[in-house]
Amino acid sequence: MKRKQLAPHIHADRPIVERYAYVLLALLPILIGALFYYGIRVLVLSFVSCGVFFLCDYLSSKNMYPEMPFHVDYSSLVSGLILAMLVPVSTSVWAMAIAAAFGSLLVKQALGGVGRNLFNPALAARAFLQIAFPMQMVAQEPPLENFWGFSSLFTGKAIVSNGAITQVNVDILDIVSGRVIGMVGTTSLILIALGAVIMIERKLFSIYAPAAFFAVILIGYVPFNWAGAGFEEFLIWMIRGGILFVGVFALQDCTTLPMDKWARCLFGGGAGLLTLILYRFGNASYAMIYPVLLMNILTPVFDYYIRPRAFSKTSWFREVEK
Repeated sequence: MKRKQLAPHIHADRPIVERYAYVLLALLPILIGALFYYGIRVLVLSFVSCGVFFLCDYLSSKNMYPEMPFHVDYSSLVSGLILAMLVPVSTSVWAMAIAAAFGSLLVKQALGGVGRNLFNPALAARAFLQIAFPMQMVAQEPPLENFWGFSSLFTGKAIVSNGAITQVNVDILDIVSGRVIGMVGTTSLILIALGAVIMIERKLFSIYAPAAFFAVILIGYVPFNWAGAGFEEFLIWMIRGGILFVGVFALQDCTTLPMDKWARCLFGGGAGLLTLILYRFGNASYAMIYPVLLMNILTPVFDYYIRPRAFSKTSWFREVEK
């Protein structure tokens, strides 16, 4: 029997469940690397984050939209796992649970659920942690030193309590493999690149926003950091600061990014510029999350003024105005 073709406005012959499942597959190597470097606490934090995200999505959907059946689309697990990869290993489980509930209930479900949220739920939950628990958001524990340790699991108390520590004798192999102090899932350049390759192979990776994001950062890094600009320093900042991870995974969220490819370029470029400004003149710890969230506010503006041209129409905006 001849297979029916999709309507011309539907570009992907793939259900949303399958899309999120492949994003989870792309995050799996990063989770395994984080587990190897930082121990069993990574698994516990990931379980708590994903579990609370899923539970809050389920309960709110059942109570707010009782007429609609609840569909497991794995978006909760994707948001929960991204959040877990963006925190230090010394984060307490109760802080993680509160942040996941915040991202699900107040950022995602309050605006209508998946596909309607203005802000990226995982990044908004991480921003909440940065404000509510700033001392726990300082990465202090070196990798490969405390695999079975549970000392900070409930207290959130890091090994070093007088501020962040720095590594000495960090070589390029450590930078590429991820053996540097940082957030549990943001430090391995090669594993993040592997996740990007998986999404590219599955045709889930849109290049426009990440390309503009990284292009602005590459061009502007030396002018914004004239005092200590160097290749190794740049790579360390990209992975320790989570910039690489956010650029690859957070800038693939179809809901919170503009529809048009040129609008996505403006989105990525604006996020890159804000990243440089916050890193150089503001709080460097805000440079990982807040640029993308600030640009999320402009997504409705981009979608209103910059839209793909409708078929047979010279200008979408002018046709609507008529």
